[in-house]
Amino acid sequence: MKSEYFLLAWMSFSKKNSSSYSTLNFIINGFAIATLLSFFIFLSIFEIVILNYIGCFLAIFGLYLLLNLDKKTWFWTGFFVGILWFYWISFSLVYYGFWYLIPLEIITIGLVYGLLFLIAGYFKSQILRAILLVALDYFYPFNFNWFNLELIFVGTIFKPSIWSLGAVLAGLILSKKFKFGFVILAILMLLNLNLKPSQPNLLPFSVELTNTQIDQNKKWDKKYTSDIIEMNIGLIHNAINNGAKFVILPETAFPLFLERQSELFAYLKELSKDITILTGSLGYENKTTYNSAFLFQNGNVKRFDKVVLVPFGEEVPLPKFMADFINKIFFGGSSDFSSAKSVSQYEIDGIKITNAICYEASRDEIYASKPKFVVAITNNAWFMPSTEPVLQKLLLKYYAFKYQTTIYHSVNGSKSEIITP
Repeated sequence: MKSEYFLLAWMSFSKKNSSSYSTLNFIINGFAIATLLSFFIFLSIFEIVILNYIGCFLAIFGLYLLLNLDKKTWFWTGFFVGILWFYWISFSLVYYGFWYLIPLEIITIGLVYGLLFLIAGYFKSQILRAILLVALDYFYPFNFNWFNLELIFVGTIFKPSIWSLGAVLAGLILSKKFKFGFVILAILMLLNLNLKPSQPNLLPFSVELTNTQIDQNKKWDKKYTSDIIEMNIGLIHNAINNGAKFVILPETAFPLFLERQSELFAYLKELSKDITILTGSLGYENKTTYNSAFLFQNGNVKRFDKVVLVPFGEEVPLPKFMADFINKIFFGGSSDFSSAKSVSQYEIDGIKITNAICYEASRDEIYASKPKFVVAITNNAWFMPSTEPVLQKLLLKYYAFKYQTTIYHSVNGSKSEIITP
């Protein structure tokens, strides 16, 4: 009798430990594959071409492993992918006084992407899994579109496109079914080589692309407003002295409601008789706040309001009663920013330029008319230090290639640069 009790106890213990080991195995496998799918972001920090290829092939190897694994591993892969790609989103909580919620937000991000991967990996068919994995690039949870596996090809000889990703997944599936499957994979990848790199298409006049490094905790502190204004005016004067025709300042370079600063507003209009100025600031109209870009040109002014707002930063993409509750708890009861109804464009010397403010520069809406030139202004200080600027740059390179657009990107908090197809 005692031996039977002992046997039952041992079986129960073994079953519990086996279950625990199995769960740990799923977590470890998920983390390993997520790391392979994320390495390219971290390697891009170094801006070394060979590392782009290493990151690309590590991601392809990660996809190869993932396609045949259990749906639980898919969940944990998505969980860690969400964290490794987007952990930095939580950093903005610091500036609202909720720094202690950072771990909770990171875990929530992981759970969202874990659920998405679980859905994609729920079916046993590798073909269906591959289709759903590609579809994730075009499904935007809470209107956030920065998860895009096509980015693994950016900076390599392969086209960063849905066709390249589809070819890789098709080749990986065939490589598992046929003896010479890897040969088929190689052929499919060769068919997606970018053999005709386009020549850089730059604006036909001198452009001063400014860069600032103002900490987010100082940017909106009124103690520093005068210093920031003085710095911005200095940048404009430097551009004039350098013979530039167009000077670009970052998003909210003037951290105030610019139209309400009559003296400053008038002075910028006067300066614009010597140089065209584009600068970020806040707009206000009909009791509504906008994240705006102001174009000062030949003594005149135009305001361009942001079209696509940052989810949970400038708008809460939830039903109104939930949005109001979140705004009350986290944003002191303030309402969401308002958005423009359409994308803004302007001309300098007859050259048409499309305006973009931060997040929307990585959205298809901005490129719908296939513009030759986009001027994007950004404030990355919210998320520094992190890999956010690296991922943003990969996205801008992706859109520059996709639409054959040259992007002039002026940034606070990270590097400003011109991005060509």
